[in-house]
Amino acid sequence: MSTTTDHRSDPSADHDRRDHDRRDHARAQWDNTWPVKGPEVIRLVIAYVAVVGTGVVVGLILTDWGAPNAITRFDHRVTSAIVGHRTDVLDGLAPWAAGPANTYIKILISTLICVVLLWTFRRWDEAVYVALPLVFEATCFVTITRIVDRPRPDVERLLQSSIHTSFPSGHTAAATVYVAVVVVIWRHNRSTLVRAASVAVFALIALGVVWARLYQGMHYPTDVTAGVVLGAASVIITDRILDTSRSRRSSANEDPADETDDRALDGAGEPNGSLDRQGRSYL
Repeated sequence: MSTTTDHRSDPSADHDRRDHDRRDHARAQWDNTWPVKGPEVIRLVIAYVAVVGTGVVVGLILTDWGAPNAITRFDHRVTSAIVGHRTDVLDGLAPWAAGPANTYIKILISTLICVVLLWTFRRWDEAVYVALPLVFEATCFVTITRIVDRPRPDVERLLQSSIHTSFPSGHTAAATVYVAVVVVIWRHNRSTLVRAASVAVFALIALGVVWARLYQGMHYPTDVTAGVVLGAASVIITDRILDTSRSRRSSANEDPADETDDRALDGAGEPNGSLDRQGRSYL
């Protein structure tokens, strides 16, 4: 009685082996493809105009056009209440809580994160994903705050600033932009512990900055709310714009043989991710 051995290769196993080989090879190579080119720059400019226009309208409603109103009166009540409950311990804690969003500190932290991402992934995508929303947010913030020119709260402030305008809160916007790091972690790491830790650290930083800027008398509640919206919008806009860049590069670098295997795997119900030219998953 003879035994017949089936030597037919499993398409799924072959694809996995090739994908694994490509990923191992990619670790030692640098992909110098810059993800932000002409189409992305145009979309960024359009988004900048839209965000600044919206921010200016909202800011002027809170100052020149609609004040005083129920919102501005709420702002003054909350600010006065917070200032009225200051303590020596909290006075000392506030600068530390606001620290991660201070200009030089956030630049240093973001630079270190980008260096780590460049070293880890050997390409620009993840580093640009973290850096670009910070630049976009800062550019929008400077424009909006100069046009709106809302004075800071008329209370005792715990520190002085060269910027005398209040809307929106640049510190809060910068702290919110740190969520881009969380997105990168979630898209590249499946560990529940690591994901939870990233969210916890981000929440601690963001909430700490919001509290500190209110406590120090530097902003009204609507200022920090606008800062959160600006920061979140900057990350969302960056994500959408870089997503079009990734899709274009993925199509341009697609291997016909891989496409055939991918179709076979799709038919079997296996998930497929977009890969760069060296076989690494895009964000």
